[in-house]
Amino acid sequence: MKFFTFVGATLAVGAAARPNIFLIRHGEKNHNGTISAKGMEREQCLVDLFGRDSRFDIQKIIVQNPHPGDNLSQRPYNTTLPLARSLGLTIEHKCEYKDAECAAKEAKAYRGPGNILIAWEHQMLTHVSEALGGDPEKYPGKRYDLIYDQPYPYDSVKIYSENCPGLDD
Repeated sequence: MKFFTFVGATLAVGAAARPNIFLIRHGEKNHNGTISAKGMEREQCLVDLFGRDSRFDIQKIIVQNPHPGDNLSQRPYNTTLPLARSLGLTIEHKCEYKDAECAAKEAKAYRGPGNILIAWEHQMLTHVSEALGGDPEKYPGKRYDLIYDQPYPYDSVKIYSENCPGLDD
């Protein structure tokens, strides 16, 4: 009897909780595709919103692969860089822009503590959410503030605003 109790306790300890996955769009942009002044304000808001003392407990950040000289591919990386630095995290960027399945696979493979933040360009962000198992509304082109919140088993999506002061009022 004690043997089974011990094995059960060991299995319970070994079964880690699955992370929540939060998906966001990059910050506001200039006409040439670089992050604008408002986008830089959003970067700082994300440090406050997702930072060390927040309820989000971000321990992994995934973005599309930023290519040198390509402002479009660099926006999600640049948007999350201040947050990553504040948390002491390295940004994972193995997946190409159109490879939503890759992003979902990387997120689902995570077995560490805490939760995951995925930042992507808005037109593909919906596809990343779908690849995880969700069925979200299409991300509106004029919005930069929405968070797709996908708790395990990733088949439901809650959507809410980042509520960045001065940006999302």
